[in-house]
Amino acid sequence: MSTDNHTQLLTAIKQSLKCSDKAILVKLTGGVSNLTYRLTDGEHQWIVRTSPPGTKARGAHDMVREFNLLKALSGDYDLSPKVHFLIDDINIFPRPLYIMEAINGIEIHKNIPDIYSTHNHPQLCRSLIQAQYQLHQVPLSQELQVFNKGHGYIQRQVDGWIQRYRNVQAKHNRADLIIDWLLKQMPEDKRAYTLIHNDFKFDNLIFDAQNITTVKGVLDWEMATVGDPLMDLGCSLAYWIQADDSANLQAIRSQPTTEKNMLSRDDYVHQYCQISGLSLDNYDFYYVYGLFRLMVIVQQIYYRYEKGQTDDQRFKPFGQIRDILIQHSQQQIGDSHV
Repeated sequence: MSTDNHTQLLTAIKQSLKCSDKAILVKLTGGVSNLTYRLTDGEHQWIVRTSPPGTKARGAHDMVREFNLLKALSGDYDLSPKVHFLIDDINIFPRPLYIMEAINGIEIHKNIPDIYSTHNHPQLCRSLIQAQYQLHQVPLSQELQVFNKGHGYIQRQVDGWIQRYRNVQAKHNRADLIIDWLLKQMPEDKRAYTLIHNDFKFDNLIFDAQNITTVKGVLDWEMATVGDPLMDLGCSLAYWIQADDSANLQAIRSQPTTEKNMLSRDDYVHQYCQISGLSLDNYDFYYVYGLFRLMVIVQQIYYRYEKGQTDDQRFKPFGQIRDILIQHSQQQIGDSHV
């Protein structure tokens, strides 16, 4: 964000939030979708979320929707951050933004923090899965039912991500095999819908600094909705790269799931089924769906980079990441016994 926009953002926040004139706004690194800032005034801390400038995919970066979902969720899921207020006025700031509480604790990204030893790794994985399951148990209040589009969630997601891919697809399209497979292997949509996060992974969790394997908070609710909980698992599994995956796939990992004693994808599904009571003999469809969806997200970001809508150099290798995800998806389809 330019200096002028940074100043404009801070001015907009100060108009709405009772904070000191000495408040400082610092952009947080790590995310590749929406923009997140930490606001401090010496006594208090807040988190500010807004969308990036430039052309956006339809339905993406919707800060008003994210704010409303978190507001509706408040009190029903202890791990969701409390939101304070929304600014949706172009006379104050050109894009919607909202302010929420800051949840402080341990963040886990590509590499595991030194505070953990390998004997902690299984419990870290189980805590993540338990927190995801707990989200799926949240009662669907009238406010949350707003996010329920009714029967047909699996079909809508597959069709929607195919269309998003078509909108930004690379010149040399290599994903038709995956698309055809997903359309043919789509399971019957008969499972009870729940609230789902759609981006549930280590770097969207905050762990307690005192009880280091306990989840304290869940972040990044942009894609949360009401739908099939196993589709949520598929999204999580797409990030769950394990030690016996190909060197290419391991090279693009963003989570520490290749570390010793981390659960495998099979373990993840088994653990979730064990605590939820669901039966799932084969999760190929959900995993390939998650990989395809992740590939489309990567391509959407790379498309913005190619078009000059962002100069963030982190996005330069996203074309290669897209191709690795396509290759791995095709391998999964070849190995599938569905």
